[in-house]
This record gives sequence, structure tokens and C-alpha cells, in this order.
Amino acid sequence: MCTIGVKRLGDDDYILFKNKDFGRAASNDRISLGPDVFGVVGVSTWDGSDPDLDVFSGISLGANATGLLCCDANVQGASDQSNYDELVEVALRAGEGVDGAIAAVRAAVAQRPYLWGNLIMIDALGAATVEVRDQTVAVTSLSGPAARSNHHLELGAGDDPPGGSTVARLKVAQRRLESAVALADIHELQRSHDQGITGICSHEIHQTVYAYVLRRRGDETALYVTKGHPCEVGRVELIVPLGRRWSDEAATRFRERYPSDQAMVGS
Repeated sequence: MCTIGVKRLGDDDYILFKNKDFGRAASNDRISLGPDVFGVVGVSTWDGSDPDLDVFSGISLGANATGLLCCDANVQGASDQSNYDELVEVALRAGEGVDGAIAAVRAAVAQRPYLWGNLIMIDALGAATVEVRDQTVAVTSLSGPAARSNHHLELGAGDDPPGGSTVARLKVAQRRLESAVALADIHELQRSHDQGITGICSHEIHQTVYAYVLRRRGDETALYVTKGHPCEVGRVELIVPLGRRWSDEAATRFRERYPSDQAMVGS
């Protein structure tokens, strides 16, 4: 389970955040990093108890050199359908902004069915949510800050399962995003426990194992990442070496500082 969202903090200054909740108490990210795209590699076995059985594919959160930020949240669990994380990768590797990303996602979904998921994306000019259900896509253009959690709004709002928190988390995240005025407010959102231990920072059932904020200002993309419960663990701040900031040395430094035992794995 995850909570995701986007907001503009000022002119040419916008953020995307994600709290990644997992079916076990801890996780190690794999990252994909090149001159055009950065991403946290997706895991299609997010609720499995044995990390040795994890299946990695796609990107669950990332940025491209043109300034597009994109991430996703689960709506329906694993099946024989394609992983929605692959659609985030499709969006980012299209090499364009929101409009080009949406077109690329639509084309991919037309080819085969995908697991149910929520995508959210933002660039310098616009923002949108994309709901995917099998081979159906629902796009909503955003004029202000927006959050999503683990149910669909346009394709039919889901009900919480017993012990679930998706409806409550969405309400809290939307309220906090709308009142946020600075990056510190986004970090506070990620640490929040407005509805107790199953809040946006979750300590029960599906625990928050990573918290991320991607911030784009001008042509610079910064990543703020916390491994573990964000209410307990400090953040690592990194400049993502995309576009003109790319070099092999910069990529190595990024990987070395990224909080994961698996960060050196992947492209």
C-alpha cells in the first residue's frame, strides 16, 4: 500500500511524493539510473514474505531529464497481468512531459491488460492522475495539489478491506497537501499519524519502508529519501544526475549515498 501526491511550491518548483508501504517490515530498493531517466525499480511481489522471491520490473517512482516526475500506487494485487510499475517506466522513458507520458501509457495499455493501479505525474506545465484497470485508462488533469492512495476514484471507488486505511489516508493526504506551503510541510505529511499507527506513516500490517520526495526546480531534480519509518529516521538528500548533470562519477556518488544495500544493482 502507498500514499502518493503532487504539488506546486512556486514558479518552476514542483514536487512529487510517495510513502511506500510494504508487506514486510523492511525493504532494500534497487534503482535504475542513466542520463535520461532515474527510477526506483518496482516489485510485483510487494506482499511476499521472502525477499529472495521478489520479482522486479518497471519503475515505481522516478524522474526524467525533461522534468517529468511520476510514481504509482497499488489498487489490486498480483495476478498474471502486467505490472503497473512498467507503465511508470513507459511514461518516463517516453522522454517527454505529462502529455507525452499519457499518450505512451495509453498505447501500452491498448496492447495488453495491466494490474489495477494509480499513476500520478507532474511537469513544469501540467499534472495528471492516470487510473489503470486491465485495459481501461481514466485520465484526470489536475489544476491543484492532489493525492492518491489504494483505490480508484474515476473507475469506481473501492471500499477498505478489514483493517484497511486507503480512504482515510487519501483524505488526510489531500488536506495536508492543500495546506502545505513549503517542503517541510510535505515531509511532515509523510511522517503523519492522523489516524493512528495505520496513518500515512504506517506501522501496522503494511509498514512504511521508504518515503520519497522528488523536487524539480529549474533544470535540477532533487531526491529526499528515507529508508524506514519517516517519523523515526532521517532523510538523505541527493541531486539526481540527469541531463547535463550526468557523469559516471556523479552516478557512482549517487548510488553510494542512496540508502539501500541493493542500490548498486541495476542499470
